[in-house]
Amino acid sequence: MNAEAPAQLTAMIKKIVHAFASAVRHLVRGWGALLIMIALYLAMLGAIYLFFVTREATIGQLLLSFLLAILAPILFLIIQMMAARYRDDDSGAWRLLASSARDFWKLLVIALPLILLAVLAIYLFGKFEPSAPATTIREAVRATPAPRPIAPKSQPVHWQSILITTLEYLLFCLILPLAAIHLWIATARDGLKETFKRSARIIGRTFAPQSVVIYAIGFVFFAVVPYFLIVTKTPVNSAWLDAGLLVVRLLFGVLFSLIGWVVTVGALAPRDEKPVVASVDELKECHYPA
Repeated sequence: MNAEAPAQLTAMIKKIVHAFASAVRHLVRGWGALLIMIALYLAMLGAIYLFFVTREATIGQLLLSFLLAILAPILFLIIQMMAARYRDDDSGAWRLLASSARDFWKLLVIALPLILLAVLAIYLFGKFEPSAPATTIREAVRATPAPRPIAPKSQPVHWQSILITTLEYLLFCLILPLAAIHLWIATARDGLKETFKRSARIIGRTFAPQSVVIYAIGFVFFAVVPYFLIVTKTPVNSAWLDAGLLVVRLLFGVLFSLIGWVVTVGALAPRDEKPVVASVDELKECHYPA
């Protein structure tokens, strides 16, 4: 059993490398679809920005906020549909956009159980906020007088807070996104009805080692790298140069986040294969032993 482990690990690494290489190759080949996704992504970020900076002082501004709140999720779902289909659709970028704009609502429907689970998790995790270490310390300081200066003591480890934080990161950064990706890929390929039928099997194989490793590698490119590109400051003496570098970092952060996500979805796409269903004529031709 142990002797086969290195060979299995090597085979899995080869499959992962091949999956990413194939996803990148298809994305470069369909560069028109990539440009459309970049434009939609920028429009989505602009809609989110306008939603937060627009004040609801007049009826027009309230209506604009309402439209932006609808537009941003729609653009997001269209991008996800394009990301799930660009490997299999060779009809052209504009046809891919048209089919994705027609079917984007299916991704919302298939993800509703995950959205409800996320809302429930947020509610349950919020129940632990009053007992968080920081809140407990602040309340204790307010309730007691300032003590005399003494030597600092080591603080106990709050295992409950560590456990809750770990569960939050696992749920919202790994479990729910990875399950949503696989359900979206299956919906884009097989349709909503067929995906609902196979949803248990799809989620069951979502967390296979190869799938988790692919997602973890992609997470570095669509989340970790953009974060450090945006928050890292380049020490310069000129304000204009600093602003220019900030724009460049934001641009690269946006590109890394989108392309990293699309390539990750493309690398995960081969994991969801269409079920083999025999036709009625093929079943009639089968001969069973007496």
